Amino acid sequence: MFHHLYDNPLLGTMLPCGVALLVLLAAQWRRGFARGFGTVFAIGIAADAWLNGAWTPVRSGTAMATAVSVFFVIFGDFRYFVLLEHGLQERAGLLRAAAWAFVVPVTAQLVRWQFPRVGNDERSTFLLYELLMLVVVGATWLLRLPYGTARARLLRRATAFELAQYALWAGADIGLMKTGQDWFYGMRLVANLMYYVAFVPVMLWLIAKSVRGQKEEPA
Repeated sequence: MFHHLYDNPLLGTMLPCGVALLVLLAAQWRRGFARGFGTVFAIGIAADAWLNGAWTPVRSGTAMATAVSVFFVIFGDFRYFVLLEHGLQERAGLLRAAAWAFVVPVTAQLVRWQFPRVGNDERSTFLLYELLMLVVVGATWLLRLPYGTARARLLRRATAFELAQYALWAGADIGLMKTGQDWFYGMRLVANLMYYVAFVPVMLWLIAKSVRGQKEEPA
């Protein structure tokens, strides 16, 4: 049952595109960073769901399909790092976010070259990426996130969301590799919905909540 739902293009493509359209429209009522974040990443996730989904015009198994897949994996993680660097108010935030978004893909590829058995198995490749991302985001939580302010609460909640999403993916893939039981596809489906459907609207809600909180903080 869950495997069937997981492969259903209504959930994998149509729902993310429909929600992305609503988010895109709502983002136009925001200002500044929130407007740009919502606009760019709503369009991006809709393109991802379409081009990497069941209704894609890209032929499977081609170099173009690989390029599209890799690009959107990096772009998807880029969303979190853009929000992180914005919240930390670092200089050259977009460049830093782009650099962080490449850390896990590059590391994963190096491991795959070193261990062909991992590189030749799709599920092992997924799990490797997920575990590496959990390490990077977990280290971010421990070493980079501030405390006590509205901006800090935004970053901690966004990071908790990212950790939960990748933990679900990793747990599901371990379960599928060990037992193959159908309900692990249910776990993957929840993680996919967090990634494709919930991430951008939840982050926009957290940004709005943070802005309100910052106005209430003493100068």
